[in-house]
Amino acid sequence: MAVNDTASLRAEMLALLLEPLGVDATAGLAALLRLAKDVDAAAQACGCAGLPPSGSTLRRVSEAVAACAEEHELVRLATARGRTLTPDGAGFLRELMRLEGVRSHLQALEGVPVEALRADLAAVAIAERLLPGVLEPCRRADQEWPKEIWRSIREIDVERALTDLSRRLRTRQAADTRELVLRHSVSAARDLRNRDLVTRLEKVRDFFTAEKSYEALLSARPEWWRWLGPDGRSGFRSDRCAALVWAIKARDTGVVSGSALDMLADDSARAVIEHGLVTTPLSTTSSLAAPATSSAARLVAGLPAVASRTDISELRAFESWYRKNVELFDRVAAAMDVRQTEPGLREALQLLVDRFAHSSGAVDASRSACRDIQSRLRTEVESRLQRTSYSAHAVESEDLVGAISHIGALERELRAAVRAMPAARGRLLVAIAGRTKSGKTTLRKALTRDADRTGIGQGAHRTTRETSAFELGSVTCLDTPGFAAKDDDLDAHHARAACDIADAVIWNYADTLRDEESAELQRLLLSGKPLLAVVNVKERVDTPDRLQLFAQRPERAFASAPGHAVRIEQVSRAVGVEPPVVLAVHSGAAHEALSTGDRELGDRALRASRLPELEQSLARLLAERAIPLRAVRLTEGVRAPLAAFHDRAVEELSQIGLALDELERSAPSQRDALLEAFRIAGQKTRDRLEAKRHQAKERLPDVVRELGGMDRAQRWSDFLTGLELEGLVSSLRDEFEEEMRKRERVLRGQASTAEQQDDEYLRIQPCPDATVGNLSTAAAKGAATALLNSLAAHGIAKKLATGASTANPAVVAASYALDPLVGAAKAVSSEVDRLRQAKDKWKAETTAAAEAGLDELFNSVEAQLARIVHDATKQVDDQFEAQAADIRSTRKRFERVRRLRSSVRSALDAIDLVLARRLLALAGGDPAAIRLVRRTPGVELRVWTDVSRIAEVRARLQDQFVDVLSERIEICSESGSPGTRGASEREGR
Repeated sequence: MAVNDTASLRAEMLALLLEPLGVDATAGLAALLRLAKDVDAAAQACGCAGLPPSGSTLRRVSEAVAACAEEHELVRLATARGRTLTPDGAGFLRELMRLEGVRSHLQALEGVPVEALRADLAAVAIAERLLPGVLEPCRRADQEWPKEIWRSIREIDVERALTDLSRRLRTRQAADTRELVLRHSVSAARDLRNRDLVTRLEKVRDFFTAEKSYEALLSARPEWWRWLGPDGRSGFRSDRCAALVWAIKARDTGVVSGSALDMLADDSARAVIEHGLVTTPLSTTSSLAAPATSSAARLVAGLPAVASRTDISELRAFESWYRKNVELFDRVAAAMDVRQTEPGLREALQLLVDRFAHSSGAVDASRSACRDIQSRLRTEVESRLQRTSYSAHAVESEDLVGAISHIGALERELRAAVRAMPAARGRLLVAIAGRTKSGKTTLRKALTRDADRTGIGQGAHRTTRETSAFELGSVTCLDTPGFAAKDDDLDAHHARAACDIADAVIWNYADTLRDEESAELQRLLLSGKPLLAVVNVKERVDTPDRLQLFAQRPERAFASAPGHAVRIEQVSRAVGVEPPVVLAVHSGAAHEALSTGDRELGDRALRASRLPELEQSLARLLAERAIPLRAVRLTEGVRAPLAAFHDRAVEELSQIGLALDELERSAPSQRDALLEAFRIAGQKTRDRLEAKRHQAKERLPDVVRELGGMDRAQRWSDFLTGLELEGLVSSLRDEFEEEMRKRERVLRGQASTAEQQDDEYLRIQPCPDATVGNLSTAAAKGAATALLNSLAAHGIAKKLATGASTANPAVVAASYALDPLVGAAKAVSSEVDRLRQAKDKWKAETTAAAEAGLDELFNSVEAQLARIVHDATKQVDDQFEAQAADIRSTRKRFERVRRLRSSVRSALDAIDLVLARRLLALAGGDPAAIRLVRRTPGVELRVWTDVSRIAEVRARLQDQFVDVLSERIEICSESGSPGTRGASEREGR
């Protein structure tokens, strides 16, 4: 295979400097150096002797060499660690190592999938916002509950346990539940109170809820989200999120390419980076500022890509050569930079270009034009594409996130599309292919005028087993192994590889065209590769007499050539391709002519061999076919990514625009609908609260009657718990969250109040009823004792004894006891009345206190509900205001990308125009005849020209280059109507 050397590097360097003039490295080092000196002289003659130097060419060359040295060192490091690096891979690693912050993020990026690295920043924002919310309860529950409980906590009915543990410890239900919960924890937790257990079980309930939310969230999101939060208990990996955001921003801002970024997902690549940062003096500074001059910019874009394929010693030799000539090159670069603004210099340089030509044809001006187009587009893209910040609520709208993501993807594709052009191409490559033992090596020696017989096969032995390169003027030829070898297919593999990279192919035909050879020939013809078929006749000329006979009557040797040409035509037409140019050449005679002692005979034999005709045909083929096709490949290398972006933008921008229109249209109605749902939910909850207030007050007399005992606090607590007011608050929150969830939104930071103990609402005194019976009994006994004492004091018993004979004793006793009994009865009645009044007073006070407590409780709940409604409403207003701002920002980004799409369309048309004009000039036509060119899916290529020149352009392009540009060309007048029907069949392929 052809290998770059120092001379080719020097030629490509000069070609990069002189590129605005349309020159190509195929001209050769000597011709380009002469042109550079002529440019310098012309600039001085035009009064531009004092042109300031570009000031950066040497620096840029040195940086390119240093970059290649770094890549070579990375390849060495990777090889030492068992990794095979391609040149592109080494370049990607160097990109990564120059990034600021790469060291700090390498460890965090361990295990990251490639999909995560390719993710849009909006998707990361979603993960950053949503994942912590669903993972935080998991982390909190895990931290605040003993580890042992996680083995069996799922066996607990958490909701029922929470209800039971809210009761006092003395209840059997609460006690049983407490024992059930504690059995799943450590014994040291037995001193926990019910309230502590409730708090921890609430964390467990949060964990279950968060776990479900996490799984539901991931089920609708990319799989790489699990990388950000792979385990609910481990929490959200903020370091990974930071590393991912850093990597995506590095890619989006163009500091590093997407392909390089993918390598951060490769463990071995990260290991090479880490090892390189520690052991080698590689530069890890950020990329240098863009060059101030266009000449320096060309070097920055072109030279590293060329030099990266060259050995480091050759690079150093090239750098030394450039340093010696840097003054000349700086002046040439300065002349290239000002040629557009100096009419005299431009005319003088044009005269130089007109005189400048090389053996393979006219210079190719398409490279310079394409690079100018790309440079202008790159400047426009960089000036318009700017990062836009969004609110925290942007990630809550799926449609908005989709629009942001799609716009971001288009921006990244556009940045990638306007990156550096393909590397400057060197010498034209021509592969010499054919069947084994067809005389390829003999033809090589004849073309190079090498009389040595070494390497020319003898008998059935084939000598060429590897592809080798040799120089033929400004062309590099590849001598390939033969096709159709009987022992293996390795030779054919090498030959195919050489033909694939070549600009043109010489097919060496000998004697017959077997099936295997026919298949390879057809493959080359179908590829559109410029091909010259050479029928190698083999009449023996190994003696002077035979050579003399051949020189006198060459037609005898070429008698069979027409039949071979017919066979080649048959093979070509079998696959629907126009046959190539067929030449009959006697390579052996041409080679023998080089070693004969008779120079006259040698000259006649060389002419009779038709080798000069082959050389002329090859020059025409390269000029007419290979160089245009190289221009096509170069142009396609620039055009293809731009066209891919344009086609994607055409498809997606309309959808993005519709999505933004719908968001702008639907946002107000969604806001109103959500606020109305909140209002209705709040009103329904308040109505239920008032109904519960009314029911509670109706039940209050019965409740108050039961509050006189020792368990009054528990009874009051049970009464308040039975009201289920907390359920109203939680249900309202749940309803709000559900309404938000329906619209893919999140309600954050809801209003809350400090938890109050159940008995804080009412301080209850013991009921007087608890001692009424005892007091009544004591009062009765006191009254009886007072009565007996009164009777004894008055001698009632003696009087009853003495008066027994004269009157009824009972009457006598009653008459004497009546007054004391009446007094005792009054005392008892007074005590009972006092106790009844105390009871009534306790009941009234307790009822009033209970009503006040109920009112305070219900008012507190009502205020809490009002705060929830207010906070939720305010959040909705804030979210929709933020969303409106986000939509406006997205709309601006959308409009910028849409305008850039138009610029890309113009760039594509300009590139096609440059190429079509170039091909028309090569075909002998006037490039100015083509006014506009556009490729379309249906027509492939549409060319606009003057009505009077339609026939000329059609004849030039369609007859010679229809297969170069496309399979179909349509020539149109400037008015837009087709001048002729486009060629629908492939020609010349």
